[in-house]
Amino acid sequence: MVVTRFKKLTIAVLVVGVFLAIIFTKIINPTDEDKKKTDAVNVNVQDFKVVADDTIDDTKQIQEAIDYVSNKGGGVVNFPRGKYLINALKSIQLRDNITLKFKNGSTLKALPNEADGYEILRIHDVKNVSILGKVKIVGERNEHLGKTGEWGMGISIKGAEDVRVEYSIIQDCWGDGLYVGKTEKKNFSKNITIKNVELQNNRRQGISVISAINLSIISPVISNTNGTAPGSGIDLEPNHPSEYLQNIKIVNASTNSNEGYGLLFAIGRLTESKNPVDIEVINTKKIEDDIGIFIPNRIKGKIKIGNEYVLRNL
Repeated sequence: MVVTRFKKLTIAVLVVGVFLAIIFTKIINPTDEDKKKTDAVNVNVQDFKVVADDTIDDTKQIQEAIDYVSNKGGGVVNFPRGKYLINALKSIQLRDNITLKFKNGSTLKALPNEADGYEILRIHDVKNVSILGKVKIVGERNEHLGKTGEWGMGISIKGAEDVRVEYSIIQDCWGDGLYVGKTEKKNFSKNITIKNVELQNNRRQGISVISAINLSIISPVISNTNGTAPGSGIDLEPNHPSEYLQNIKIVNASTNSNEGYGLLFAIGRLTESKNPVDIEVINTKKIEDDIGIFIPNRIKGKIKIGNEYVLRNL
């Protein structure tokens, strides 16, 4: 009986040993198939025939890279240094679980168009998206072929959740540098972090906040917004009583030389809304273009600017 148990134990140990040896071998000497699985979640746009610094539209190939990673369950799409030309009418459309990672010195440049509106990066009805790295996202206001409209966006975040935008420089857009709002599918964007972004020379707004829950805007630098009203640095302006401005934090904002206000509260359309507002502005010392406050008495919720409540109607 003892011998039998010893034999069984020996066989079990050998089986485990062989199994561990196979795993170790695959880690040290991965097969081509293993390499493909690894590459599938961390790709370079150059692998999809994207060529920087030429005169050819790169939109289709960049979208192919994003869709490839999306079909593998998500991952990172890397952009080397250089200028990439974007058809903003088609947009670069983000998918769930996608990170765009840019090397310093990379640029997404919108090709000229005559449309009233566009988005260079479209983050609509998706989850878990990040835009990382000091990329320049450049609109085409100086080459725009039309004269109407005000909705040409650098980054458009609508109906999205768990989105991070860090270190982007967004400039020269026909409308807003950055827009946060809703879609027909979802009446708000949620869990959005915008950090250390620079917004320059955009035509309508630096940042528009239309409908959001859990939005943090941290250390933005917004300058020279001009061309069409409101022309403000950050504008909180819902379009409908059903929209949200809940748990909004604006921290260490820096604004200067904007045609309108540095920070604008234009929330009259939330009158009679069932959704109470909750907004806090922390540190206003660098907001040089004044703060515009247009808040009807019937708005419910709280708005705190620095140490002062400008609305406390609970």
